[in-house]
Amino acid sequence: MRAGAEAGARLSGLAETGVEVVDVSAEQALDLLRAEGPPGGRRPTLVVLGAELPAPVGLVHALRPDPRDLAVVVLTTPHNRERAAALPLLLPARLAGTLPHDRLDDLPDLARRLMEQIDRERAYAATQAAVQHALTSGGPALRQPGRHLLGAILGQALTGALLLDPGLRLVAWNHRAAGLLGLEEPGSIGRPLDGWFPADARERLRSYLGGPPADATGPDPAGDPAAGIPVTGIPVTGTSVTGTDPAGTGPVFTRVTGDNAEQVLRLSPQPVTDPGGAEQILVLAEDVTEAVQSRRALAERTGQALISGEVAAAVTAAEPLERRLRRCVQALVGHLDGAVAAVWILDPPTGTLRLTADAVRDAALDDGCARVRLGESTIGRIAAGRLPYVTSEAIGDPHIEEQDWVRRESLTSFAGYPLVIQGQVMGVLAVLARRRLPDTGVRALAGIADQIAVAVHRDRLLERLSATADALQRPLLPPRLPEPPGVELAARYRPYGDGLQIGGDFYDAFPLPGERWAVALGDVCGKGPAAAAVTGLVRHTLWAAAQQDPDPGHVLPLVHRALRRENSPFCTLVYAVMDCSAEPVRVRLACAGHPSPILRRAGGAVTMALEDLDGYGPALGLFDGARYPEHSLDLRPGDGLVLYTDGFVEGGASHRQRRPDDLAATLAACLPLEPGDRPADRIVEALMADALSRWGGGLRDDLAVLALAAVPRAGGGQADRARTASSAVS
Repeated sequence: MRAGAEAGARLSGLAETGVEVVDVSAEQALDLLRAEGPPGGRRPTLVVLGAELPAPVGLVHALRPDPRDLAVVVLTTPHNRERAAALPLLLPARLAGTLPHDRLDDLPDLARRLMEQIDRERAYAATQAAVQHALTSGGPALRQPGRHLLGAILGQALTGALLLDPGLRLVAWNHRAAGLLGLEEPGSIGRPLDGWFPADARERLRSYLGGPPADATGPDPAGDPAAGIPVTGIPVTGTSVTGTDPAGTGPVFTRVTGDNAEQVLRLSPQPVTDPGGAEQILVLAEDVTEAVQSRRALAERTGQALISGEVAAAVTAAEPLERRLRRCVQALVGHLDGAVAAVWILDPPTGTLRLTADAVRDAALDDGCARVRLGESTIGRIAAGRLPYVTSEAIGDPHIEEQDWVRRESLTSFAGYPLVIQGQVMGVLAVLARRRLPDTGVRALAGIADQIAVAVHRDRLLERLSATADALQRPLLPPRLPEPPGVELAARYRPYGDGLQIGGDFYDAFPLPGERWAVALGDVCGKGPAAAAVTGLVRHTLWAAAQQDPDPGHVLPLVHRALRRENSPFCTLVYAVMDCSAEPVRVRLACAGHPSPILRRAGGAVTMALEDLDGYGPALGLFDGARYPEHSLDLRPGDGLVLYTDGFVEGGASHRQRRPDDLAATLAACLPLEPGDRPADRIVEALMADALSRWGGGLRDDLAVLALAAVPRAGGGQADRARTASSAVS
């Protein structure tokens, strides 16, 4: 029939491949095909029906098409397109196609593909005929192509099996492989295996299977979707991922099935030789989609756990806030493969976000990032709006104003989260990368932002608590220690824990009339504000009572009655009065339930100042009518008296308690003095260092120590000179 001069011109190039191109009418086409022989015995023929033909389906029916020798193309226009819709009813879709008349440039490629399909159909029919002949003649049965070739064992195997020729074209497969790849007979026979995978995976697949390059196997077996020809149903859309399978035994290849589901196949090739000596490739195909997806999910959860774990360890570390935040952003850059991760902290009084910690990989932060006003620029708007902002197209994004910097650093992805806790904005967390941030990482950032917000909020609370504790503790200790003539005083105090608790230990020293000085060291039961109130009560009662009469027998009962009147917790106390008007210095002291002071003589002898238990009175605030025996001793130059709280002997666990004799040994070892040493300072430093070294992190109590050291008088001066260095809080 006449296909039109223009269509004939397009097909003329096929003559070079040995194809005869004839332009005939409909009647001539019928005569030519009848002369060739019956259907199935004719020469391979492609009939192109012109667009002007009024009834193309009727003519195809008259041609008596057979898949072994005839394929048909109908050129369509808007007028005959509906009449050509019934064409697949007369001929398999793989051997019939329609082509818009205005796309004749695609006709040669379509013609080649359909002619090649006829050749495959004929080869398949010939093989089937040979098998049938062998069966009827009683000879050995040949293997059939397609799903029958591999025999009963591999045909029923749970693992897919495919047989390929050296060009990686399908020769045979079993039932499992047909289900995995959607193979059909005879349409899939002779097609390259890589046609069932996305284009970006084909070259790697052919290299792995040991076949020729992709361009050596002819046209794309998937056909040309643009031509509108249903030559094959092989899905080639989607993204390919090549890697190692969960068992680690070989590469896996990912494809997208006809229902747009991801499928991951592990392919294992093995060269084989058939009985006729032809070399072929046996490929075992196993669906590992579920295992790969499970492994991927596990890796994602593990990655999230690693990031969250590192951030949790960082925010809870005993380090300054900036160092902890720096560890957080370093973890984010490392695990998310980011270029920049940074945290800005809001200063509420000024409304300014200050860059507090950043981690940068092969990039440089913009100078304008150091301080950001609330509501200005990307970071400021995230804080003001209290909403996160995430994009994978940072370059050109109108919400990201720092475009010069983003372009200079080639930053593609941005994820910013406000640090909000209890309705308060603490700051902003941001991560930027040169490629798309993984979805799992982006999801994890919201939780990490919450962790950082809690850390910043906690740090601010601790700062306030520390300032409050310091403000309450400071009035409970004397700001300065006096310098009585012929006596050096030194003291050290260390509260238990991180300094947020107000301790119950205290010391005091103040002048009295008649060249006398009072010193006291005590331990109030309890911690916190209640203990601070009792400490203040005891110190002020001591001072007021001593102004009237400094005698211990007068002062301690008054303190006891004050505690009982207020129903306050009890207090242990050492109280001493020094008379410095003459040498040696005369000391009168009394103990109320407190450890005995330690006396060190100039010659090196160390003893307890109170050797007899009868020399103690009970703790203040416990029993009415108690007696507090008074003891006297003299201090000559070189002698020292040390007052300390029970933290020095009971500061650790019960099995690690010390005896006062251990302190005496430590005190004996701290002398003789080096040139320029002050005896009292040397004593308190040695005892404090020994306690901290012994207890370390196991310390469970406050530490307070006050030392008196008699020294030679210089010029007999008896002025009350103040000094501050020895009364420092450790």
